[in-house]
Amino acid sequence: MLALLLLTVPAAAQSARLTVLADSVSAGMPFEVAVAVTHGPGRQVTFPPVPAGAPEAGVLALGDAEALSVRRLPPTARGRVRVDSAVYRVVVFTADSARVGPAEVLLAPGDTVATGSALVPVRSVLTGEAAPYEPAPIGPAEAFPSAVPLWIGLGLLALLIVGGAVWGVGRALRRRPEAGQTVTPYAAAVARLDALALDAPSADATPGAIETHVVAVRDALRIYLAARLGVPAQEATSTEIVRHLANDARVPAVAVEAVRKALRPTDLVAFARVRPAPDAVGRLRDATRQAVEQVESELRRQESEAAQPGTETTPSTPSQP
Repeated sequence: MLALLLLTVPAAAQSARLTVLADSVSAGMPFEVAVAVTHGPGRQVTFPPVPAGAPEAGVLALGDAEALSVRRLPPTARGRVRVDSAVYRVVVFTADSARVGPAEVLLAPGDTVATGSALVPVRSVLTGEAAPYEPAPIGPAEAFPSAVPLWIGLGLLALLIVGGAVWGVGRALRRRPEAGQTVTPYAAAVARLDALALDAPSADATPGAIETHVVAVRDALRIYLAARLGVPAQEATSTEIVRHLANDARVPAVAVEAVRKALRPTDLVAFARVRPAPDAVGRLRDATRQAVEQVESELRRQESEAAQPGTETTPSTPSQP
């Protein structure tokens, strides 16, 4: 089917076409996109590369889609017309629909040709159909066992629950901070990241353990942003969080970029089932801590200037989302 789609590219002197190899896609689930270029003889075709080390090193955006990998197919020739093609493995995180493309392809020497774009429906990852259940036939009534052992077990369980609750309340009261001592969002975020660093996944960690760890790192940053800046970080997507920060005059562009680099890889782990190696997870924790430090240092600078008599705080210029 892929070969048929690529061979249907019109035999123009120079043209490019983008084809989504799926009728519909699911948010966070990878799918394939074919890019074909038709040209005359003597032209060298260079397709947009996927950055090495993506998503940490950046991403290749094809409209609403982000490319995870690319493989180039053998060229085909029909007379004096040559067709070069490549297949990208991409993922989208939009709702309802996504526009994939355009892609710009380099034709040496010095020319570029752009493909069109395609609008595809996006299914939610939470949807699904459950198989219908047939009710079982009613069987003969059976005698109920004695309820005495059950009541004894429930009584012992109630005693354990009450004892545990009393112990927990007492422990919480003993450890309650003194009046006036509160844990700041910054201190809570740093403490959480330090605890996660001590509990980092090992080389033989399961995919589920890696995902749980990365989600915890992501939540540490989201909770900090919600508490420190009032960003609805727990409900918003990563793209919405970055856009909100870019429009906040208190947050400089360098801090917005640090937050974007920390959040984007976590989306691929949570939705696209990408499983990074332990060293990549460590770099993600470092990027998250750097994002917290960037935001906190700027806010503290502004608060310090505002506290000085006769000093007017100059907020940073909002960056473009």
